[in-house]
Amino acid sequence: MRKPIVASSWKMHINSLNIGMETARKIRNYVGNEEKVEMFILPTFPLISYVAKIFEDSNIGYGGQNMCYEERGAFTGEVPPLILKELGSSYVEIGHAERRAYFNETNEDVNKKVRLAFKYNMMPVVCIGENENDKIKKISSIKLKDQVLWALDKLNEENMKNVILAYEPVWAIGKQESADSNYVEHVHSFIRNEIQKNYGRNVSENIRIIYGGSVSINNIEKLAIKENIDGFFIGRFGLKPENFRNMVEKVVNLNNL
Repeated sequence: MRKPIVASSWKMHINSLNIGMETARKIRNYVGNEEKVEMFILPTFPLISYVAKIFEDSNIGYGGQNMCYEERGAFTGEVPPLILKELGSSYVEIGHAERRAYFNETNEDVNKKVRLAFKYNMMPVVCIGENENDKIKKISSIKLKDQVLWALDKLNEENMKNVILAYEPVWAIGKQESADSNYVEHVHSFIRNEIQKNYGRNVSENIRIIYGGSVSINNIEKLAIKENIDGFFIGRFGLKPENFRNMVEKVVNLNNL
């Protein structure tokens, strides 16, 4: 059985050290000992060292929201993968829709970062998703297949199984409602089938595909019971520790863990 995931990227919504530390402390107090769900938080870079101390000796992991596709050099403002690892990061978010749109990140950039993440023993959380225009043109499947194959390119089988794919339809990010649960399950099933076609059943059955895009306590039940949804990448709803706790509890209960 694939271990379910409940994770949250704070983006820049938490823009204060004090608020960030207080939020992390409450999350640790609520779910720090939970073992049935894999949990991690991705704060802004300056918060990582503070969060690391708070999550020490707990079951909550942490990491970065991005990193450079090169190990070192004249890349002003970028973050080297080695420093992320030295801070204790176990995860790194790669290829979020905002990075692709605002910073012109390509599928090739994503692949470089994925391979570097494994080189430094961090688990890549690769964001994939179609936008509204892709849906209208009915090319969502082409877009998603392209993103997935690029993300897994040049990886060995063991690393492929340890990539976390975060499906986030761009048209659902930041909205009041998530994508329909049947639609999400259909997409996750499509992704898993494409992985099986290209890389075999062993990879497709072990790789975890989580969902992000306006996930809340109001819609998690319909999503969590689906066979191919392996967890959740929470946005705004996860900024309140009580909400994060509730999401973890829901996933544990709905999966009869």
